Amino acid sequence: MKNKTIYQAIAVCILSLAILLPSKLFAKDILTTTPVTYMLSTQLMKGTPITTEYLAPKRYGIERLSNWYATKGEAKASAAGETATVAITLKALWKQDPLFIYARQGNIKLIEIDASQSLTPRARSIATVKQQDGNPSIYAWLNPNNLNSMLSIVSEDLQRVWPEHKAIIKQNQQKLAVDMRLLINQQQTLLFDKEIDSVVLLSDQLEDFSSANQLFVVKRLFKPELEWTEEDKAALKTLLTESPELWLLTTKKVSTKLTELLPDFEHILVIDSIDRWGSRGIDVDNPLQRWLF
Repeated sequence: MKNKTIYQAIAVCILSLAILLPSKLFAKDILTTTPVTYMLSTQLMKGTPITTEYLAPKRYGIERLSNWYATKGEAKASAAGETATVAITLKALWKQDPLFIYARQGNIKLIEIDASQSLTPRARSIATVKQQDGNPSIYAWLNPNNLNSMLSIVSEDLQRVWPEHKAIIKQNQQKLAVDMRLLINQQQTLLFDKEIDSVVLLSDQLEDFSSANQLFVVKRLFKPELEWTEEDKAALKTLLTESPELWLLTTKKVSTKLTELLPDFEHILVIDSIDRWGSRGIDVDNPLQRWLF
């Protein structure tokens, strides 16, 4: 009878703990808010019990995240921060990155890993490209060489946070680095085969991509199609008529309006900006799939 009472008391304690600490039992160890940082985290920690959570709404692009964190996302970020160990950001590249500052409200001991610049005395950083307004482009992950730098930065810090998984993290890093090299080769081969050398950019998100692949940008037309004037349309049509070897690079699906404007023009390359989770997310088994085109 006495033993039964003891077992019942233990059961009550366990049940109480489960009720009081549900977030701890199902906690995520690493927090991210961009597809690229999620990709790096999940690939590096593959084969370990360390988990990663993508906090941002799947439909939100990176430029909407600051507002989301300041309103609807504030409580979610703080709650996630309570039990997390690491937040992986792009703070040096993207000054408005809201992840760490909001997640830290739930956990003062939260560790920040900046994938765009190592937090060390001799900080290593990625290559940045300036936009027309003089500000750096935040889409550095469209440059595969930057991906490799980000991989090294995040890997080194994760090894220090979880030294017991150091060997696995190193192994995962080596595999992903090889896949990134293959990605670079695939991109360059496609550009060479299609003779893509001089381009017209229809999205400012592609500055990093064009710079990384040494493409000559003849013209930039970053206004939304709905805002194109008749002069804009005429100038674009004239340019492509006189220089049919040019390619249009865009992050948007080819619209009916663009097809009507350029009915016989086929040199259009659509590139995923990977600025949001969207419907495709990140394939754990094929993490670089969205970098292919």
